[in-house]
Amino acid sequence: MGALSGYRILVVEDVPESRQALIALLTGEGADVAATANGNEAIRTVAERDIDILLTDLVLPDVDGDTLIRRSIEAARRRPRVVVVTGAAEPWVERARDAGADVILQKPINWTELVNCLRTTEQR
Repeated sequence: MGALSGYRILVVEDVPESRQALIALLTGEGADVAATANGNEAIRTVAERDIDILLTDLVLPDVDGDTLIRRSIEAARRRPRVVVVTGAAEPWVERARDAGADVILQKPINWTELVNCLRTTEQR
């Protein structure tokens, strides 16, 4: 069993290589991972599936990160923990916090730190 066994994680990352790396690493830790390259698809996914963690970038091609966070929380059948991994600075970070982000990590990320952060999420 991996460190994230049983966790349902939705990855939202528009850079294909980064998205694929996160999928592989999270799956390797035992997580059930879904992924998308855009915010609108993420919002639909959160409305249709129970997820534990929304792991998202802030700069996306179709919606701003704070809009994604706010709309995902509103659409969710139950509120996921929102973890942001971004290279963006202010005002993006403050807008994400105001929208409901629980944790914001700056790129480049430390994998152990990210896994430990994700593990603090209560599974439902």
